Amino acid sequence: MLWIERTLSFEVLPAALDRVRDTQLKEALASHLEETRRHVSRLEEAFRAAGAEPAAARSPALAGLHAQRDAQKVPEQTLGDLVDATAAVRVEHFELGLYDPLIELARTLDHDECASLLAENRKEEEKALERIGRIAARLRAELPR
Repeated sequence: MLWIERTLSFEVLPAALDRVRDTQLKEALASHLEETRRHVSRLEEAFRAAGAEPAAARSPALAGLHAQRDAQKVPEQTLGDLVDATAAVRVEHFELGLYDPLIELARTLDHDECASLLAENRKEEEKALERIGRIAARLRAELPR
């Protein structure tokens, strides 16, 4: 999870911010970039709360999602923004699916502080999913028919 959040905060989200033109999407991604940087700090703190040194293992799943987005070459900017918004939605779903078992494991092991930190990240991911999902729906509706 730590590698995922670091990769999102240092590579994926900054690149998306450079590409997108839709003002609402750009604002949502910029806000989520700041949240994601806090997620990195919380994850490092969660490791320490569980008595471990922060460690990050590469995620082939995130690398695959990122490669999938990059493979979608689209000439029209409106469509490009929609591709970025839907890619962000997929990543948010992916992250939520990872946080849930981590929180449950931390609770099972009585690492309450760790579980609380993870739950805080999860809550922000869920809000980001809702916000970006609404933007993606609007961008789909605005496509010419």
